[in-house]
Amino acid sequence: MSQTQAPSAPAGGRFNWFSGVFTPSILTVLGVVMYLLLGWTTGQAGLGMMLVIVFITHLITGATALSVSSIATNRTVGTGGAYFMISRSLGPSVGSAVGIPLFLAQALSVTFYVVGFAEAMHLLIPGVPIVVIGTITNLVVLALAYWNASIAIRAQYFVMAAIGLSLLSFFTGTTGEFPRTIEWINRDGASFIRVFSVFFPAATGIMAGVSLSGDLRNPRRDIPKGIMLVVAASLIVYVAFPIWFSLNFSNEDLINNLDAVFLVSSVPALIYLGVFGASLSSALGSILSAPRTLQALANDGHVPRFFGRGYGKDNEPRVGTMLTFVLAQIGVMTGSLEAIAPVLTMFFLATYGALNLASGLETWAANPSFRPTFRVPAPISLLAALACFYVMSIINLPAMLVSSLILIGLFAFTQRRALDSAFGDARHGLWSALVLAGLRNVHMSKEHPINWRPNLVVMGGDIGERQHLLDTSSALVQSRGLVTFVHLLEGSVAERADERKVLNELYKTQLAETYPNVFYRAEVVGDIYLGAVTAAQTYGIGNFQANAVMLGWPKSDEQIAGYLRMLRDLHLLERTILLVRDRPGSAPGTRGGSIHVWWTGATANGSLMLLLAHLVTQHNQWRRSRITVLTAVENPEDVDDATEKIRKLLEAARIDADINVILTAGRPLYQVFADESGPADLVFLGFLLPTDIRQADGFYRRMSRIMSGLPRTILVSSARSHDFESVVFDTAEMDVPVAGKDESA
Repeated sequence: MSQTQAPSAPAGGRFNWFSGVFTPSILTVLGVVMYLLLGWTTGQAGLGMMLVIVFITHLITGATALSVSSIATNRTVGTGGAYFMISRSLGPSVGSAVGIPLFLAQALSVTFYVVGFAEAMHLLIPGVPIVVIGTITNLVVLALAYWNASIAIRAQYFVMAAIGLSLLSFFTGTTGEFPRTIEWINRDGASFIRVFSVFFPAATGIMAGVSLSGDLRNPRRDIPKGIMLVVAASLIVYVAFPIWFSLNFSNEDLINNLDAVFLVSSVPALIYLGVFGASLSSALGSILSAPRTLQALANDGHVPRFFGRGYGKDNEPRVGTMLTFVLAQIGVMTGSLEAIAPVLTMFFLATYGALNLASGLETWAANPSFRPTFRVPAPISLLAALACFYVMSIINLPAMLVSSLILIGLFAFTQRRALDSAFGDARHGLWSALVLAGLRNVHMSKEHPINWRPNLVVMGGDIGERQHLLDTSSALVQSRGLVTFVHLLEGSVAERADERKVLNELYKTQLAETYPNVFYRAEVVGDIYLGAVTAAQTYGIGNFQANAVMLGWPKSDEQIAGYLRMLRDLHLLERTILLVRDRPGSAPGTRGGSIHVWWTGATANGSLMLLLAHLVTQHNQWRRSRITVLTAVENPEDVDDATEKIRKLLEAARIDADINVILTAGRPLYQVFADESGPADLVFLGFLLPTDIRQADGFYRRMSRIMSGLPRTILVSSARSHDFESVVFDTAEMDVPVAGKDESA
């Protein structure tokens, strides 16, 4: 299913860097953890270790902010924030795999913040149940966000003022022990990993404002400026907080008194105001973010498009807002979200990891279209991605495994739906960069005969009449090399250029479904036979070229002289030649069947035929087939000797095959071939090209007669310069080759 790009942000959006990015992000980062758990983590670790944890955390979040800034300054970021960036960089499958869990995590985060606010209020009004307070709070949050996000943003200014007053109260208060001697390390406290895992989620709210990307006036400017200032401001606060704690309390006091922040404050009531404000603002940030992620997913076709409907001049996602409210309210009513809370944290971290990965891969792939004005070296983003995934594992390994299974399942589901994108994402550039790196290494390395693998060009006309060539080439090569079907269109470019374009588009898609390892190219040539020789020479890059050419066997000798000239030119160009003659109505390999290799000596042809037969048996359709190596002798006394020599050859080749040595009994070889291999599924025969073009007719008649009683047959002529014996055999174990008369040659 084809997709179009989701609508980008309208020009001249409602919010700037401060109102749309900085405010919702900083209010999410400076949350309840800062007030209620930062004292405990400082006491467990000691000030020195706590500062190390703070700096490591901000190195990761700072690198993520750099990656986000890089992506945001390359192209306009539309509705959806993190999802939009990931899907346009890593493709729709990765985007939906991360985006759908991200929406659920954002929606259910509303529950945690609402319940946190309700629990704090319950301390002041114990007669009112937490569920009632939570429901009322959830309705208030919905009302602020439903009609217009601007109202919610303006409400957050009051919350920011409340948090500012609480910080002022905290840093202007002291205890009777101030200034006490700082305890830098607590050797009896919790482990580094445990303290880190408790603190790290507090700093992961830096993306809250990015989700409003579709409502920003200038996302390319506002996102980098807002998110980098959030990281800087949160670093200052999270460094100052532990220092002030350590100047006023011992580590033991901080561990035992979770209300230390109230005890040190000059006006404790302002701390309550900050806690209330932090909870409420985080809930507002989440209920603004989640619907916009869902709206972007719907615009791209990953969820029903009904959820992408916008209302009013600002395209408010009211349907998504209502769904977010319902999910949050279910959480408030059931109160059973503790079990999935770690998984939701994993989804957030997976999002940050994917953003870093997207930026790093975009930079490394070096697509000409990736020209961010805010450049970040690829190693920084890639290391930050690894750090995110590592942090996931140390915070909660079971939750990481569960979330990973969900992400992989969504990715696989999206892949099966074949959602093609028109995003211009980094996947093509990434694969191109990998191919270029591989080609350079191949070009600089010296090729050894033992590393040979088939890079096959199939020359043919109408692909519908050459199914046997596709079946055979695909079975031979599989994933070990390349197969390219070159459709030769005889005529002038002016006459057939449009047809060539249509065929290339048509078969690129059709062949990918049935023969995923076969590439297709239509080429216009003035002469079929000269065009085949030209295509064989020009196909490839550097020394990564086609080393084998497959053609069909002619149905008549009408143009056999031109056909033979083509074969001789290909042989002079040192290309292995495979000529396939099919028996109408055959379905090779479907019943297990047998593959016959006619051995006439340990020549390059014989070695290559044995190798090709082995490769065919690795294909799923031929996996149950048996290889039989056959040779013909005239004298009964030669049977045992020939059998033993073939046995040793097979042992040296490490190929499991049956042996059949046949007495000719006065029969011509074409009759022997027909009698012995007529019931087989596939036959390999070696052949030699005649030295004189005047022998073309005789060559055609002789080979046609030999193959007249055989099933699908592959005639093999190996490239004259390649040592196929070293590919097939352990030459140290090889014995004298079997002698035989090669009538087929």
